[in-house]
Amino acid sequence: MTLRFEASCPDGLCPGWSVILKGETPAEASKFEINFLCDRDDRIAFHFNPRFTESDIICNSYMANHWGQEERCSSFPLGIEEPFQIEIYSDNDNFHVYIDESKVLQYKHRVDDLKTITKVQVVNDVNISSLEISKKHFY
Repeated sequence: MTLRFEASCPDGLCPGWSVILKGETPAEASKFEINFLCDRDDRIAFHFNPRFTESDIICNSYMANHWGQEERCSSFPLGIEEPFQIEIYSDNDNFHVYIDESKVLQYKHRVDDLKTITKVQVVNDVNISSLEISKKHFY
């Protein structure tokens, strides 16, 4: 696992925060991950894992020392060596994922206490040009 980026937000990233990743995948890319982590243990509240070898996006959570039920999204708007923007934000019920401003999926929260989700990390085959974390305002 190659860590590309990690940021902490001690007050919690969910609900109401938006993470926008801009970058592109290298020529030999097979997969990368964006993980939303809980502060006090090794739980992964949301594991977002585009796999170029399968042209699928895998979503899951890692809790109580094991992976949950995998959710697959076969809408795969990412290309090798093509720039992209991924935005992930959360409300009280779901993570919402947009790629290049088109919604591709939503993922129901599996962690009860959203305030414990304090870290975001990006790993593996991705070249990051920017990563922005901001408060999302709902009107």
